[in-house]
Amino acid sequence: MNLKTIDSLKKELVEKRDSLRLIQSQTRKSDIENESELKDVVDRSDAEEAWFTKERMNQHWKLELIRIDNALNRMESGTFGICEDCEEEIPLKRLRVRPDATLCLNCQETNEREASQLLKANQSITLFH
Repeated sequence: MNLKTIDSLKKELVEKRDSLRLIQSQTRKSDIENESELKDVVDRSDAEEAWFTKERMNQHWKLELIRIDNALNRMESGTFGICEDCEEEIPLKRLRVRPDATLCLNCQETNEREASQLLKANQSITLFH
């Protein structure tokens, strides 16, 4: 993969990282500003639901930030774009869609199939015990 392509993908990742960090910051600021005493059960229920939704989103953003940082680290170390399983080059088309990808599509599909089979096997064992 050429340096120009890596620089372009790096720029996209940095922009996405900065955007996610801004969203997290704005969400925290909004939470602080909206903290007030809740008057009734409905308000508390709504607030709890909103809190759980925000927590799920925060977990998603944290995971995305970790993936982005890992991709940026791989760029620095020279291992970006190399599949962690088969050590073949990940196609540029995949990296453009998913610049934080650590597996080529074939290895990703194999891992997902194996995980699905393992999950089904575990569910079958659970049903019979």
